[in-house]
Amino acid sequence: MLEPIVERARSDDNVIGVVHSGSRGRGMYVTERSDWDAFVVVRELRGEYPSQHGDRIEISEITLARLVDPPDWARPALLWLEPQLDKTGEVAEALRVATTVDPATAGEPLDGYVNMLYRSLKNARVGLELASLLDAQESIPWFLQFVFTVHGPVRPYNKWLSWELEEHPLPWNDLPRLERIARTGDLAEQQALFRDAESLARERGLGAVIDSWEPDVALLRGDH
Repeated sequence: MLEPIVERARSDDNVIGVVHSGSRGRGMYVTERSDWDAFVVVRELRGEYPSQHGDRIEISEITLARLVDPPDWARPALLWLEPQLDKTGEVAEALRVATTVDPATAGEPLDGYVNMLYRSLKNARVGLELASLLDAQESIPWFLQFVFTVHGPVRPYNKWLSWELEEHPLPWNDLPRLERIARTGDLAEQQALFRDAESLARERGLGAVIDSWEPDVALLRGDH
């Protein structure tokens, strides 16, 4: 389906490369309704590969600079993709850079996770069950952001989370616990997850973030 685009791009001096993306690009979760997605990486935006959302083949014309530094929400779409065409080697490197984060920045999502956990526990203590559940659910994206950031890769979209942990395992892998927290907000499950987060944080030199929550760290751990 994309061969004509790749062949056209091969002879186009303005094109640096082509990247097949989406479900078909990874060969997973493909259905008869799955469209074909591709990035055409160009030196200069000229609008020569037009398409729009909903087309059978959706092409995004993008510069190399934009591929290296896309919006944060778009980075997961680039995870583990390989170019179909890469005339200079720069496209593969751009994909690597765009999907790698600095582990030193993991303190912020860790703090965000602990904040939502703390709110969930405090709300449960005063009988605000719905608020506690919603805070427990909101803690999960922060937790995942921390876990992936501290190991280097961009956090994947939720659709690809199970696949990511199966194909590119991390030391932490307990999706069943996350599901139980999301469904029930169970306090013991949340505190067990915090103990995992604390262990990882201290191992990676982020213990100060945990310590900043004293005197409530014992509550977070479930020590009382």
